[in-house]
Amino acid sequence: MNYIKELKAFKDWLLLNELPTSAIALWHTLMAINNMTGWKSSFNAPNPLVQQLTSLSKQGLVDARKKLIDNSLIEYEKGRKNKAPVYKMVSLVNSLDQPAYQTTYQSDDQSAYQSDDQNLTIPKHKQNQTKKSSSGIPRSRATGFFVRNFGNHSTYIQDKIADWENELSEDVVIASMKIALENNAKSFSYCEPILKEWFAEGLGSLEEVRAYEIEKKRKRKERFSSSSKSKGSSKPRAYKSMEDYLEEEESLPS
Repeated sequence: MNYIKELKAFKDWLLLNELPTSAIALWHTLMAINNMTGWKSSFNAPNPLVQQLTSLSKQGLVDARKKLIDNSLIEYEKGRKNKAPVYKMVSLVNSLDQPAYQTTYQSDDQSAYQSDDQNLTIPKHKQNQTKKSSSGIPRSRATGFFVRNFGNHSTYIQDKIADWENELSEDVVIASMKIALENNAKSFSYCEPILKEWFAEGLGSLEEVRAYEIEKKRKRKERFSSSSKSKGSSKPRAYKSMEDYLEEEESLPS
């Protein structure tokens, strides 16, 4: 399953089908978790984690999940003792009832969308003739910024940066790198989840990114303020990151 192609297919699907915003948020969250697990055919996702990432209530999660199941976008198995619920994402790109996607992507080189370990590979359907010189020296501002500030000259990483420049823009890619540096992170793997979120939200310019991040911070502050005022209310368990959850899942007895 290819992340970027599935995001595009989902956007196209939404043009012809109705889905509440809660279900849309849940689909994006489950896709992100599936990506973090390395695109397993099925994966566990505890309700508290999903609620935290989607800002949905317990009932809101149930309703949104039912919408995705009814539209054949996911498969779901209720959790058992010491085991979180099991999800399976249904590929829209490979779905037999989505012939339009076959036409849209029929010219793509399929080998470019998969790796041996099935990790995420950004599609390379756009030819990039100006990102590097024949000597391999980066020409774009984004790759140059990365080499100067991250000290990484890996051709593989620079290719990934070039792919993201094709999907978004140099300024947007650089913005993700600046966020990484502000958080003392010097790895492009820190930037990619940020870029995936912006891509999923349809943000194409630096101005849109700035407005989105400002609004996100405002909503986060409002949620924190309201939660701190309420006493004795039950809240879903908090995870510092998705990686924390995945590490905990691996440590649980099967």
